[in-house]
Amino acid sequence: MADIAGWSASACALLQQGEPVVLVTVVQSRGSAPRDGGAKLWVSAQQVFGTIGGGHLEYKAIDQARQMMRAGGASRRDVQRYALGPSLGQCCGGVVWLTYEVLHPVDATWCLQVAEQLRQGHAVCREVDFAKPDAPVLLTPTRAAAADFNTDQASWDESTRFLRDTLAPAVLTIVVCGAGHVGHAIVTILATLPVRVIWLDPRDDIWPVTVPPNVRVLQGDETDVPDCPDNACWLVLTHSHALDLALVQAIMAQKSFRFLGLIGSQTKKARFESRLLQRFDPALVQRLICPIGLVQTRSKLPEVIAVSVVAQLLSLT
Repeated sequence: MADIAGWSASACALLQQGEPVVLVTVVQSRGSAPRDGGAKLWVSAQQVFGTIGGGHLEYKAIDQARQMMRAGGASRRDVQRYALGPSLGQCCGGVVWLTYEVLHPVDATWCLQVAEQLRQGHAVCREVDFAKPDAPVLLTPTRAAAADFNTDQASWDESTRFLRDTLAPAVLTIVVCGAGHVGHAIVTILATLPVRVIWLDPRDDIWPVTVPPNVRVLQGDETDVPDCPDNACWLVLTHSHALDLALVQAIMAQKSFRFLGLIGSQTKKARFESRLLQRFDPALVQRLICPIGLVQTRSKLPEVIAVSVVAQLLSLT
């Protein structure tokens, strides 16, 4: 299950099912460190979601989290300082502070509130008092700037042991036009990233049984382009060249866009450009990217194409 921005949907689901989870957050770092403040790791008895940078530091954090979980209510919140030196088998030379929060099923309520705020594109701040282990987690709206691939931020006050954990929603929207093999492969990768996806196709028998939480299915065609967000990244890769052209024309005519990519060859690009230049300014037509993909490859495997295309979108940030 995909994360909603930096918030683990899978961890929230475990809480709803009655399983405890420990939330580990990088709240402060000095010098060279694998992740900045706000990075999160979610630890259950059997599973781990997210990352604080991997390596021995993450191994130690997982072990500490499970020790706290086994201790029951003895220690619900804690903070630990780690020097990233030989004792951890690392040579970064920095220092990180990690907070640990043992979450129980009752915490699912506010965790889901965070997820819903992020899903709606709103930033939210968690305020956690580590000096009072039983103090409730407070949620407040914030004007924190969102990022394409969300950048959470944590502010830790050592004297008061108070954490302000600002969670930013992902604002990058990707409209995938086409639910064929390549479309499925692309959406499968995008489902693992903190982005919003709109998946458009006119057919009604092409969709998977389950759709990731960051993906919205839109059964439609070029007439539905106006209903999609402005400044999105568009990937046009339907089963029909005629539909591809209609979609590109609708996008150019009606939407501002950050990226407009068309699957196909140089020949297809030339044919499309000759048609588009009859209606649109040459500068606008030149913004059409075809073929799509960051890596030049001869492979026709949908999964290979998908990796190349998603890498191209990542390079925009």
